[in-house]
Parts: sequence; structure tokens; C-alpha cells
Amino acid sequence: MQKFQTTRLVLRALEKRDAESFLTIFSEPETMRYWSASPIASLEEAHELLKREFEFTDSGAARTWGIALSDTDYVIGKFTLFQFSEQNRRAEVGYVLAHQHWGKGYMSEAMRCILDHAFNELDLHRLEADTDPENEGSLALLEKFGFRREGLFRDRWLLDGAWTDSVMLGLLKDDYKALFSGQGIE
Repeated sequence: MQKFQTTRLVLRALEKRDAESFLTIFSEPETMRYWSASPIASLEEAHELLKREFEFTDSGAARTWGIALSDTDYVIGKFTLFQFSEQNRRAEVGYVLAHQHWGKGYMSEAMRCILDHAFNELDLHRLEADTDPENEGSLALLEKFGFRREGLFRDRWLLDGAWTDSVMLGLLKDDYKALFSGQGIE
């Protein structure tokens, strides 16, 4: 797994030692408010989440990076490329960041790094994202990077007995290049 360094972050392969970080991230109700699963409650569940991440990555179904603070190497979130379509040069993005780190620009750093990688090194043509229409922070982040709203999937996720919708967004390589021309993408 390729490792990336940004101004304040290291995006690296997840490791077993990240279980405590996962417990912090995935047990926080505010962090999980727009996630498609309920908060976890134990270190055992965090280990199980990590195990599934390893299996997903090892199978080639996904590429997942832990988002770690560069000064401590402590994982505060994760970023995933998944749902790859080799024939169509397409993938989906997914990410989560611990609530206490929201509003600090960390996810913008991680997003820029992974989008550059996806379009330049992986030569993807299109990226897609699925987010809750009430998740204003995620929508703002995606739109900042050129993602466009392309549709609404009603009652897509059943979470804690309640149906939630999804906004589907897409980003084409040419649109991203135009938005960031002269800023590092070819």
C-alpha cells in the first residue's frame, strides 16, 4: 500500500495497532451520525472492523488508508477507494474522520492527496460518492473538490430502524483537472 505525506498528515496502511483509534472513531455517536452503521462499543468490535478492512484490501476490492497525524502517527480517520470498475476506470470514495478533528482541514488534505493519486497514478476516469443529504460538511467537502450531485436514492440505508436517503455525487478527471489546473495535477 502506497504511503502519502501531506502538510499535517500521513496516509498509510492500517495496522492492528490502530484498533484503539478505530474504537475512538467508530464509537462516537456524532462521528457515526451519517455513517451506514451504528456506533461500536468495544475494542473487540474495533478489532473486527480492522479485520474486515484488511480482508477488503487484501482481496483487492478496496484501497484503504489510515489518516494519521504526522507528529504522532495516531489514526484519526480513514479514506477508502472501493467499488472499482477496471473496465470503466471508476471507483467510489469513502471516508470518516473522528468528530473531534472536524473543521481543521484534515479531510481536505487527505481528499486532495487521494484524488491526485486516483486520477494520476491509478488513471481513473470517474470517482463517485454516496452521502447523507443532511451531512452538510461532507457535501461541502465533495463539492469543494468538484463533485457534482447526480441523484437522490430514497430510503437507501436502514439504520437503527430508520430509513435514510443518499445523495449520489460524481467527479470526472477532466473536471478535477480544470478545477486544479496549475496546482499539481497533470
